Amino acid sequence: RVMRRPVALVGAVLTVLAMGVLTYKGATARESLGAELVEAVPVWAEKQGFAGDKQATDGAVIFAKAGCGACHTYLNAGASNVGAPDLSDIGDGGRDADYFARYVANPSEFGNSVMPQFKDLGDENLRKLAAFLVASKGPK
Repeated sequence: RVMRRPVALVGAVLTVLAMGVLTYKGATARESLGAELVEAVPVWAEKQGFAGDKQATDGAVIFAKAGCGACHTYLNAGASNVGAPDLSDIGDGGRDADYFARYVANPSEFGNSVMPQFKDLGDENLRKLAAFLVASKGPK
């Protein structure tokens, strides 16, 4: 007997195989980048010298959880996408926490049309994140 729909049969087999591979990859995937970065916060705090500063440490956790590491690197962690800078020594530039809180809330106000706004983090979280950025002066 002659097979009448070989393309459909091949397509069905490939679909089943692809679904199996993707299911396996999803089940065995590593933790998200944010979870890895949260685990790195105590190391960052020690290396940067802000281990005793609760606001800066809380800000580092916000940095990790808010997805900042998807575009920025920090002490060799994270990803450098779309030309986003490494923030390991961003606090060494003389800018204060108010500047960083305003910048992160609305980067386009400062001429950055690539970085999204993070004003939805709220004032308290923006202040913590800003304290983290000010404390980020490069490894001690």
